[in-house]
Amino acid sequence: MQRLLSSAVWQRLGFVVEAEGAIVCFILYLIPGFPKDLLCYLFGLSPMPFWVFALTSTAGRLPETWVLSAQGADTAAGHYLEIALLLALVAAVALPLYLYRHQVLERLHRPSRPGPRTPGG
Repeated sequence: MQRLLSSAVWQRLGFVVEAEGAIVCFILYLIPGFPKDLLCYLFGLSPMPFWVFALTSTAGRLPETWVLSAQGADTAAGHYLEIALLLALVAAVALPLYLYRHQVLERLHRPSRPGPRTPGG
């Protein structure tokens, strides 16, 4: 599938499919409102095994679905204070991630270092 994308695009997306690919996939699926279709296309083009993608995307969608359902139920019931608290919690997590996004992406781009060698290994 790499032939469908330019080498520059493939290089930019390469960090997603390296060793941390499953973790990145899980974290991206945790984000409520994030365009999941885009993620499906991205990870579908990657060499990530299907079973890894299916497991991480499903595990990431469960908490998101629960939070969005609870938010809808609270709004319908008129519990606006709970909605405001949930919004504040999401902002408290999202704002630092946005502000430090360059450091986060740099860390994800960094190649993993090999572990210490064991004697006789």
